[in-house]
Amino acid sequence: MIKFFRKIRQNLLSEGKTGKPASRTGRYLKYAIGEVILVVIGILIALQINNWNEERKAKIFEKELYGRILVDLQIDENRINEHIVYYNKDQEILNNIYQETQRFSTNDSITEFSTIRAARIFDLILTVNYSHLTKDIKMPQILDNIDHYFREEQHVKDAFNMMAEFKEEHLKPYLAKHGINDAKELFNNHQLSYYELREKNVFSYSKLKEQYGTVELEQMLFDLGIRTSWAKTALEDLLKTNKNLQLDLTNVLKTNKPSN
Repeated sequence: MIKFFRKIRQNLLSEGKTGKPASRTGRYLKYAIGEVILVVIGILIALQINNWNEERKAKIFEKELYGRILVDLQIDENRINEHIVYYNKDQEILNNIYQETQRFSTNDSITEFSTIRAARIFDLILTVNYSHLTKDIKMPQILDNIDHYFREEQHVKDAFNMMAEFKEEHLKPYLAKHGINDAKELFNNHQLSYYELREKNVFSYSKLKEQYGTVELEQMLFDLGIRTSWAKTALEDLLKTNKNLQLDLTNVLKTNKPSN
């Protein structure tokens, strides 16, 4: 295309050297117009090439982004499963305590039941790492699924926060009020780190048994059971969304089509 206009320009110049003044003026005008058109076409072609390059770079970045998200989803999946195992254990402990209070079962002790005192730390990474990069995701299905994952993650965070708040405002004062916190056992294990210590059974089982049959304990178990079930259900929903998103991203990366 550019060669074509260059040829026209050369012809006009050649004719302008031999023609009459009036005709030369017209030819020079045509030549000037041709020059403008040539410049405009050059600019348009340059812009188009630049757009192609930018689009190519965006596709490459999008594909790399999907790969990073997939890796972090796998990390999150492991953490979600760890949380589910923890709350399964808490549900079992709460059930065992309740069964014993109702004399449906008898235990010499309920091992490690002090774990119900601890509040879990919600530490997933997908929202933190990628909530600001959704503008770079062009596939509607992937974008919708990631937005759904962010919402599910927020549900889990809400459940964890409610659990932590309840334990801080209600459970811990209840344990202190009835002397269920065992200071002797705590200081026998004072050399342990906080994370080790919170998994250690530092409750007085005999003091807990003194509360069996009381309305206060039953209501405490009820509230803990509801919140534990809520947290576990939210985690299971998030796990399902996590796996579905992993599958979608894996399929996209296999087909090598990061965007429409």
